[in-house]
Amino acid sequence: MLVRELKLSGFKSYEAARFQFEGRIVAFTGRNGSGKTNLLDALHHLSLGRSAFHKQDALNIRHESAFYRLDARLSGVDHEHRLELVYSPEEKKKLSWDGSVVERISDHVGRLPLVLILPEEPYQMNESAEWRRSFIDNTLSQAFPAYLFHLGRYKKLLNQRNATLKYFAERQRVDHSLLDTLDEEMAIETKPLLDFRIRFVPELNKALVRQYQFLSLNAEEASMEYESELLETNIASLFQRNRKADLESQRTLSGLHRDDYKYLLDGRPLKKLGSQGQQKTFLLALKLAQYQFLQEQKNQSPWLLLDDIFDKLDDLRISRLLERIAEPTMGQVFLTDAREERTRLLMNESGIPFQLLPITPRV
Repeated sequence: MLVRELKLSGFKSYEAARFQFEGRIVAFTGRNGSGKTNLLDALHHLSLGRSAFHKQDALNIRHESAFYRLDARLSGVDHEHRLELVYSPEEKKKLSWDGSVVERISDHVGRLPLVLILPEEPYQMNESAEWRRSFIDNTLSQAFPAYLFHLGRYKKLLNQRNATLKYFAERQRVDHSLLDTLDEEMAIETKPLLDFRIRFVPELNKALVRQYQFLSLNAEEASMEYESELLETNIASLFQRNRKADLESQRTLSGLHRDDYKYLLDGRPLKKLGSQGQQKTFLLALKLAQYQFLQEQKNQSPWLLLDDIFDKLDDLRISRLLERIAEPTMGQVFLTDAREERTRLLMNESGIPFQLLPITPRV
């Protein structure tokens, strides 16, 4: 699915703007603060129904605007589609597909798969277990609606359990039967999520191995391992064993939300032993693995969003990335660069047809 036209109203730095996209690869250029990344976030909104940067939708409304609206015209194999997303603080966020309102935003996730690569992610990849969990959740949620459904229920129950633990601490009285009920409900949601991770993380790892070998010219082997207490014990036993600690800390200390993923190079920890270049290559390979996985599971090519990627890679990695982008099986690619001439030079040297759109700052 290709984006042919994008209109923005009251969105971040854009009071009103309209862009037409002519090809498969689009480059937004302009100085920092001109609004390039905001355009990528608009596409992220249209794919996943939310910002890549803010959990609160209100933060995406332009100053002095009452709402924001994103409107896109898409072309598929046989016909065109219209996608619109509108948000105002007074009303529920509304997403429409071909004029029909989508009842739940979650029902739209996966229709237009997307992979986003941001400049700060090599650091987050190493330092944040939350980032690593979110990466897997994002991948599996786009690929499998059932995963997103159970993940949403699990998170809701987790918030409820944490609030209950805090309530017990404030009242200095514990209702163990209520905790038993919550634990049972969380166990029900845990099983399908764990099954998805056990089955598909190895598939994602295979794609990671392949993409890292391509980018690094087989310099070393990258891999990823799933780490979870639930691989050795069931959730009911885990909750019972940790209930006292949960009550003392007023939060749930065990469960799927505490899982992690170990990143390795030649079997050794990437964080400790990987050079800066190797870590950047690993992140890029991980995202291309996500792309490959979604492409295979959804039987369609995701959108690929690259934010200031040329600033973070050496010439070899840039060359290999552009070689990957040029493949006919790749979907639509949107990239940003503060240096227009660099983008022109790199794309022209690679022989890749592209559309260049200079972005000027919005006042």
